[in-house]
Amino acid sequence: MTIVVSVCFRLSYWQWQRAQEKQGYLTQIAMRSDSQWWGAATEPELLQGANATVSGHIDSTRWWLLDNQVVEGKVGYDLIVLFLPEGRTEFHALNLGFIAGGQDRKQLPVFELPTGKITVNVEFKIGEWSGFTLATTPNQSAHHDNVLQYLDHAFFSLDAGYQISPLLMIAKQAVFSAVEPHYQAVVMSPDKHRAYALQWLLIGISAGVIAFFACRHKNLGSSHYE
Repeated sequence: MTIVVSVCFRLSYWQWQRAQEKQGYLTQIAMRSDSQWWGAATEPELLQGANATVSGHIDSTRWWLLDNQVVEGKVGYDLIVLFLPEGRTEFHALNLGFIAGGQDRKQLPVFELPTGKITVNVEFKIGEWSGFTLATTPNQSAHHDNVLQYLDHAFFSLDAGYQISPLLMIAKQAVFSAVEPHYQAVVMSPDKHRAYALQWLLIGISAGVIAFFACRHKNLGSSHYE
C-alpha cells in the first residue's frame, strides 16, 4: 500500500509541475501574439501555437484542397492557399478552413478567392505539417493534381517554384463565406492538469487512510487475541 500512496503522490506532483509549465508556455504565446510575432519570425519554433492578426494578399492563382475532411457531418476539403503578409517577401501556406465537397469526386468545389488585401487572425504551426498518413506523396488524387492527401512544406515550395515559410498559418476566422475554419489545437489547459493533480492527491490520501485503518484494525485484532 505504501507503494500505491507514493505513486499517487508522485503523479500528483508531476501533474502540478505540468500545470506550471503549461501556464508559462501559454503566457509566452500571449506575449508573442499579434504585433510581436514578426520579431520571432526568424526563430519559427518560438511561434508554435501563437496567434496573430495579419494583413496581406492571397495568391489567387495557386490553391490546393486537403482531402478527407469532415465537419459537422459534411464531407469535403480544407482550402490551402499561399499568403503574403504585408511588408514581407516570403509566402506562407495558409489553411483557410473547410469547404464542402459534392457527390461527384471528379467535380471540385466552386469558389472565388479574395483578390484584395485581407486581414485574418491565424494560429501558427511548425514542424511536421502532415500528421498521421498512409500516403507516400501529397498529391495522390486520381482526378486532380491539386487535391492533397496531406500537407508538406517541401511540396509547397517545389510546386509553387519559390521558397515557402516553415510557418504554416491556420485561419481562425472565415475570410469569405464559402470556407469554415475548424482547427482546434489539442492542448490540455493548466486547469485540467491541476484537476488531475488534485485527483491523484485525493486518491493517495484515501489509499493512505484505508491502509492506516486496515493496519490499526489488524493490530487491535492481534491485541484482542493476546
